[in-house]
Amino acid sequence: MSKDLVYTYIKQRHEFGKQPLFSEVPVALLDSIDPDKTEQKRYGLRNPVHQATQTGIEFAEHEVNTARIVAREQGICHAEGGWPKEISYDDEETTARHRRKYERDDAYIDAVLRTYPRLNHYADQNNAIEMYNVYFKDMPSLEPIEKSSVRVTNVFKDPDERPVSSIAWTSEEDPKLVASYCDKTYPILKPLNEHRLCYVWDVENPIEPSDDFLPPSACWQVACFPGSPRSIIGGLEDGRVCLFDLRAKSEYSSISPMHLAHRDPVSALVFIASRTNTEFFSGSHDGKCMWWDIRNLDQPTDTLIMSVNVPAGEPVSLANSEGVSCLQYERSFPTKFLCGTVTGMVINVNRRGKSHTEIMSAVFQAHNGPVKAVHRSPCTSKVFITCGDWATHIWSDDVRGSPIVSGTGQRRQITDVVWAPHRVSGYMTVGADGKFRYWDLLRKYREPTYTLPISKHPLLKVVPNEEGKLIAIGDVEGAVYLLSLSQNLVTSGDKDKQLMLQCFEREGRREHILEARIKEIKLAKLKSTSKLAIQSSTVLVDDPVQLKTTEDEYRKIVAEEFRRAGVTHERPAPQAIRRK
Repeated sequence: MSKDLVYTYIKQRHEFGKQPLFSEVPVALLDSIDPDKTEQKRYGLRNPVHQATQTGIEFAEHEVNTARIVAREQGICHAEGGWPKEISYDDEETTARHRRKYERDDAYIDAVLRTYPRLNHYADQNNAIEMYNVYFKDMPSLEPIEKSSVRVTNVFKDPDERPVSSIAWTSEEDPKLVASYCDKTYPILKPLNEHRLCYVWDVENPIEPSDDFLPPSACWQVACFPGSPRSIIGGLEDGRVCLFDLRAKSEYSSISPMHLAHRDPVSALVFIASRTNTEFFSGSHDGKCMWWDIRNLDQPTDTLIMSVNVPAGEPVSLANSEGVSCLQYERSFPTKFLCGTVTGMVINVNRRGKSHTEIMSAVFQAHNGPVKAVHRSPCTSKVFITCGDWATHIWSDDVRGSPIVSGTGQRRQITDVVWAPHRVSGYMTVGADGKFRYWDLLRKYREPTYTLPISKHPLLKVVPNEEGKLIAIGDVEGAVYLLSLSQNLVTSGDKDKQLMLQCFEREGRREHILEARIKEIKLAKLKSTSKLAIQSSTVLVDDPVQLKTTEDEYRKIVAEEFRRAGVTHERPAPQAIRRK
């Protein structure tokens, strides 16, 4: 250490003071001071307190003498327009003569002279401030600023904290929420869904459910009967479908037989439009769709195997079928529906097709994983939206190769998507990050217009009400959140539908151009590859060195063949190889 950084401090021992000696002794009271009663009264709480003060608001009286207006009632006969009885108001010459006579009267002249100063004063005021001029009439009007808001109205919690498997709204004047709960882990290695009770919630009462029903097996899907709000269809874990009538009892009223049911759990359940309004169809991971009538669940009315890639020579069977993950039905197409598969495909099915190929009319390779949801657009029936893996895509029936609008990839998986019922440009998504996102294609193309964190747990389902004002969202902990949207997120503008149709048409045309360009590039590459193959296979006999080498090899092969055959005499040498 450097000497410049060292400082020596010297102090004598007697300057330290006396050495302190500490010892433990018991506590001893040295003195006790009692409180002063008079001082205690000064700081006591007094309620109420009356205290006079000189600080206050000063009020001053002010009088103004305004011009006094004296009003009086006076009647006049307007049967003839206010003209005297002897004057006919239809006769122009008579009225003009009377007007000239009245204007020469002295009383009329005095009245005009009395009113002139006041009229002149008002004219000067108007000239000074232009009170009758519209200053901003040339300025273009601006659109009102949209203020979007989403708020959580109620939360309906499951006492057993089971994941929400499906949500549906009843069709009545005051709709209710129907929620089923189960763990969809499959195949089952151990009993997971011991509690099978499902609830019907009143939107105004989140404390306790208004009704409940008990399925014989864990309920994967629920659908409300359009004709009766008290009838509910359930798709079970064992592949059966059952009907519940809440007016009778909580148990099912009818159920399909086990030997005619699906082999896997029911993954989709949709009512269809019919004359009796009692038909629905179901889908399962076993690759089969079944049509049912609630009046008789003993057997399905129709069955369709969802096979797309059938090997040549093999019949259509469950062995080559695609598992159904979701279904979508549009009332404007009674014989058509969309089917999302667990392999990431969306199949456009036409039941009127004569052959199986015509029935599976179109196939879209939508996602890398299972298709979680598929819905047709309320703007046009040719456009539909899908969600799966980490993105949502918008497709058109006219373009099969790729989506017309590719969604932005998210950091967490997208679990469900649905169009806004009455806003043609909006759709909603929920994901594993616990956030609700509202997208508007006319406002923002690549990012949501509104994002709301709802739960700390992953969200599974989003189902809007028919009016579009209320949104029900379920998570993995059994909570169903009821959201209320602002009016600008519910209804569309006057030009929104036209603009949205133009947007879809533009994107579809762009995809057609890209597909044609890709075909041209592939065809050009194929032609160049075949040309190179032909050139590489052609022998370049024009080269003399290569020609001499080929001829020598040929002579050696011929001589070897002669030796093996035992021929001793020489044969004439073959002619040189010539180019054909």
